[in-house]
Amino acid sequence: MLAKTPFWRVVPGTREGEFVLPVTMPATVGPEGAPHVMGGIALAAAIDALELASGQSLLWSTIQFLAPTHHAEELVISCEQYGGGRSIGQWQADIHSNGRLVQRVSAALGGREPSEPQTFAVMPDVPLPGALEPKLFDANGREDNLIGQIERRPALEDDDRGIEAVWTRSVAGFVNDAGWLAVLSDFFLGAHPRTRTGSSLDATLRFFKPAPAGWILSVTELAAFERGTASGGARHFAQDGTLLAISSQTGVLPRIPPSAI
Repeated sequence: MLAKTPFWRVVPGTREGEFVLPVTMPATVGPEGAPHVMGGIALAAAIDALELASGQSLLWSTIQFLAPTHHAEELVISCEQYGGGRSIGQWQADIHSNGRLVQRVSAALGGREPSEPQTFAVMPDVPLPGALEPKLFDANGREDNLIGQIERRPALEDDDRGIEAVWTRSVAGFVNDAGWLAVLSDFFLGAHPRTRTGSSLDATLRFFKPAPAGWILSVTELAAFERGTASGGARHFAQDGTLLAISSQTGVLPRIPPSAI
């Protein structure tokens, strides 16, 4: 089932500052019979809610994953401004499933104009997506869940250096906005054999600008494995080399190496 509209978009709730994400299969990952909302989808939904509540565009957001979201039918997102001014506001969003707090988001939205943009990050020289083979579905990937909504083509995999570069695009042709980049950034734990099947503790997205529908190159650099966790960051570029966002994450390494499963 290919989603025709962005599956992280929220609708207004019953109270001021409240929004609801109706959970559909494209928003989920996990084994058949036990789907859960992917963390990147939860962050994308929170970003959508915060942008609606504030009337401003995202600058920065971070999410803590507090509890699982298995079999969630909807996520209820409550937004509140805690600081800032007219140009930039500081906000918080709490995400509940079945009455339980499952994620908490902090964010800044807005911007100060005029300003002169300058970018220092440079997209690495890697093969273009047209010259690469598609990445195979993982063990729990299916056409009706999130994995079936994206096309991925690995451009660089260096496990010794902890670096991966992957081209990704929406099969349905969704615009590369803050929400979609939040979704792509949550594939962080797929960047290394030791991190796959791990679980995320948090995820941070710093958003610069959107881009039209098309390929995104996500360049992930793992920093360290320590105390049973993996930490690192990623840069996300449009195909023309424009830097759209940077992200970072902490993940818990699996107790059993994926190669031994």
